[in-house]
Amino acid sequence: SDGDKGPGGDGGGGGLGGGGGGAGGTVAVLDVGCGDGAALPYLCEAGADAARYAGLDLSSRMLRAARASHPGVRFEQGSFLTAAAAAPPAQYDAVLFNGALQFFADPVATLQQAAGLLRRSPHSRLVVAHVSGAAFVERERQENPMTVLSTMPTLAELSAIAGPLGLQVVTPSFLGTEPEKIEAALRDFYLVVLRWDGEHGGVDGAPPPEGGAAEGGVGEQE
Repeated sequence: SDGDKGPGGDGGGGGLGGGGGGAGGTVAVLDVGCGDGAALPYLCEAGADAARYAGLDLSSRMLRAARASHPGVRFEQGSFLTAAAAAPPAQYDAVLFNGALQFFADPVATLQQAAGLLRRSPHSRLVVAHVSGAAFVERERQENPMTVLSTMPTLAELSAIAGPLGLQVVTPSFLGTEPEKIEAALRDFYLVVLRWDGEHGGVDGAPPPEGGAAEGGVGEQE
């Protein structure tokens, strides 16, 4: 994400259309606050198709670095909220906020917009991550409240956001199994996944056929 200005601000009008389909084992990914594109190689290792990847950021400096490192890959400059409002719905298999959600003043509205871009599929994922954890973001917000506009949602807060959208909260197994321990682990390394429930094109109580998420719900695991 932009070190000078977070991806939730009012920047240029980068478009999000044309994410492509997810057929043939490929995954269309929207990387919000992509910065210099550092996540792209890891996303491709996990099944993303670089031709169906879209990176979005406000910083022209970071996007220049991204385009230099990943020629031919699509990087757009602009505000996510503006671009998402104008984008065709349900076009991405995954929407990623990696070290980016804290730059949005209203995480609820932001995740609602992101859910609208997510395909209704058992394999679709909305991922919220921060390598330094929730505690780090809280300190950042105290030190720089003009740039860091919110903190990382707790599991309870995410569940309150996800439920009305038809999404389930899922955490990786290495964070543990008890909600209190998971919450404590998220203080140091934040990684939470939202996936569709059974009524919205996902699954309830069983992983997808290829193996993946376990049952949804607070503290359930990917």
